[in-house]
Amino acid sequence: MDIAITWNVREARGDWPIVSGDLALDNPLRSAVMVSLFTDRVAPEQPSSADTAAGIQSPGGAPGTAAADRRGWWGDAFADLPIGSRLWQLRRAVKVGTRAIPREIESICTEALQWLVDDGVVRSIAVSAWWSPTIPTMAEFSVTLTQPGNSTPQTFTFSWAWEGLT
Repeated sequence: MDIAITWNVREARGDWPIVSGDLALDNPLRSAVMVSLFTDRVAPEQPSSADTAAGIQSPGGAPGTAAADRRGWWGDAFADLPIGSRLWQLRRAVKVGTRAIPREIESICTEALQWLVDDGVVRSIAVSAWWSPTIPTMAEFSVTLTQPGNSTPQTFTFSWAWEGLT
């Protein structure tokens, strides 16, 4: 078991729940997925063409300003691969059409979870994203992971709300 993490969609943050005075426990694979998806990965200096299609812009701006903030974790300076995901970059994306942002969510999530395959924790990853049918500024996505030696995959479903998404 691992420490449970609950995701608060409205506040776009995770928390450790307390049960009977102790930290709640949860599935360690789910915890790894939560950290991988909802920790801010450092943004590349230049967005890819898929990033641009989804409304992600270059961090740009003068060094030390909010406009130049590429986020990330300071410990990544010593790592081969950064942790977390770039979902945070979609925070101010403009909803143009119905497919660009869900496809970018799938790509970002797959990128963030690839370490699970590389380290042999899971055999395969499948991510599917879509717009919420009830809340137009919310995307929903599922992550399906199949572990080695296990034919039954585990699926985790999440929601991500954007501020000012139009």
